[in-house]
Amino acid sequence: MWPYRAVPLFSYAVNTPAYVISWPILKLLDLRTLSLQYAVWFPTIVALWWWVGTCIDFGLLGRRSYSRRKLVAGILLVGAAVLLILAARVGLSEYRLFQDYWPGHPPIYAILLLRAVGPMLWCFFLAGAFVRSTIYVVRREPPPLIPNPIGYRAFLLCAALLCLNATGITYLDRVLSPPVDPNSCEIDRLYRLGCLHGTVTDESDKAVGHIEVNLIPTFKTGNARWYGTKSEWTDEQGRYNFNRTEIGEYILAVNSFEASAGPDEERPFATLYYRRAENESGAEPVIVSQSSATNLSPLRVRRLEVATISVNVVWEDGARPERNNIVLHNTRYFGLLANSHQVDNGSGKIALPKGFDYEANASVECDGGKVIEQRESNPDQRIRVADGSTPAVLTFVLPGPPCVLWKSP
Repeated sequence: MWPYRAVPLFSYAVNTPAYVISWPILKLLDLRTLSLQYAVWFPTIVALWWWVGTCIDFGLLGRRSYSRRKLVAGILLVGAAVLLILAARVGLSEYRLFQDYWPGHPPIYAILLLRAVGPMLWCFFLAGAFVRSTIYVVRREPPPLIPNPIGYRAFLLCAALLCLNATGITYLDRVLSPPVDPNSCEIDRLYRLGCLHGTVTDESDKAVGHIEVNLIPTFKTGNARWYGTKSEWTDEQGRYNFNRTEIGEYILAVNSFEASAGPDEERPFATLYYRRAENESGAEPVIVSQSSATNLSPLRVRRLEVATISVNVVWEDGARPERNNIVLHNTRYFGLLANSHQVDNGSGKIALPKGFDYEANASVECDGGKVIEQRESNPDQRIRVADGSTPAVLTFVLPGPPCVLWKSP
């Protein structure tokens, strides 16, 4: 926290007027590169404290006289030194962060350091005020009152500089972060990130919407690979965009084993790796290049045949619950989420893609007053959905007597 985090927090507090003034400007510019916000805040902060320093008497000691001038002067100089050390540490910490995460980048990336300028400027300002007050104490002079009203020429000059600054920031923002186009992906030249764009269709070239596409990094292993896998859902036209993606080699997949719950009734599509591989070993690598867009040919997925199974859910005494969920887990997939179907009055139907084994159970949520009691049928039923093996009816028995079901408020 101290000193690196304490200085920015203090700086944000005292510079609140500058941030309030900057808010309409930032709202108008609608910057996509968030680091450029500091390019708006910086001149506003400078203008704020120029006005404070020239129009208001900011002498820290007021117009009083002191008997122990040397002691007071020493304390002020120590305070000024501490503030300068803090400013140096803030700048050095930001520079080290820049070097660790963005080494070898061109000079334009120095705008990242702008977020350290505000706290450093405030430290310099206070240090200067301490030194100035020290001089007045040593000389036994009161700090002067400096009337310096702003004329219309200065106002016009500031307005012109503000417009010029806003124009430059807007142009740089559009260069670093172009507007999003659903037919293309979004790169990031500031951080040297690429992107990937493509579409998913079925075998009849019909767009497949609302299906999860996974981008799996081959340059990572273990947990880093799992956490580094990115997922996006296709839109109504089957388009997906992996925007601002780390450069490297990837594998593109639909319904990959590690990242999804598998095919379901709404999206009964088999696992497929780009381009037409059924397993990862046969997948064609996809390259995300630095600061450039990669456009892939359509990924055509195979639609699976679906089987319909009747479901009966009862309590131990034979009564049927008003509402319950049937939870199904495809044993071939390792996704954390499972497919869930709501069944009313203990009777219904579920549709499952063929060719898989499933583990199924029924569950209800009972209203226990202060707690919600979860009751599940045990053990899980393992079923195989395939020609000649699909059960016609599944019956689940919930433990215990009937209960009052919990209802969301």
